[in-house]
Amino acid sequence: MQKLFIYRKDRKKMNKKFLIPTVSGIIIAIILVAFMIPTPEKSDSDSGILSTSYVDTNKNIQLELHKQNIAMSSALKLNGFSIEKYCTFFADESIQNAIEYCTSTELLDSQGQYLGNIHMVGVPNNPKYVIGAIQVDPLVSQLDEVKIITQTMIESTVCLCWEDVKPGGFDSVSDWIDAANAHHLEAKRITSKSEINGLAQKDLLLEITTNTEGYFWKLIIPS
Repeated sequence: MQKLFIYRKDRKKMNKKFLIPTVSGIIIAIILVAFMIPTPEKSDSDSGILSTSYVDTNKNIQLELHKQNIAMSSALKLNGFSIEKYCTFFADESIQNAIEYCTSTELLDSQGQYLGNIHMVGVPNNPKYVIGAIQVDPLVSQLDEVKIITQTMIESTVCLCWEDVKPGGFDSVSDWIDAANAHHLEAKRITSKSEINGLAQKDLLLEITTNTEGYFWKLIIPS
């Protein structure tokens, strides 16, 4: 998690009888303070500042999840060697190797329990994919949260058009999640996949993997 450090100038205690304010002294103090206040950095590939696309998308998802009682942290920025450790999502090496930048946020349910993460990956000034990674228990108790997170991601990054298009013959995102969950449990595979093609000209990929903690859900949306 990122920590925000706030710097303050310590105030020196001075004996009032030795404090003689003058106009010139006040002006000098103002000038010094002005130079000590950092100016905002421009957003570019070398500054380490998130591009508008990263910032706005993370913020929109965060606000919508908050309405559904799911807390989403501020974005942690990752690059360099951190990408290989924390942002490896693609079996296709050409796609994975093209990732130069990654943001990661943490998701908590209404009880403060960890649900998973939402990642954005790409290059510094342009995200290529938005990825939801959610861990559910063996009883799939968090299925409602999976539905909320999936729908929020789709509506924030793709469109508000699911019910009009009904991709894959599913009337709602909830129906898609239910079908994918049932298929995975019945198939008894380690990993199962479900794809939605052509929603606002984007192809969505949902993967469910059985692990020691239950089931790991991964939603990949091209940006």
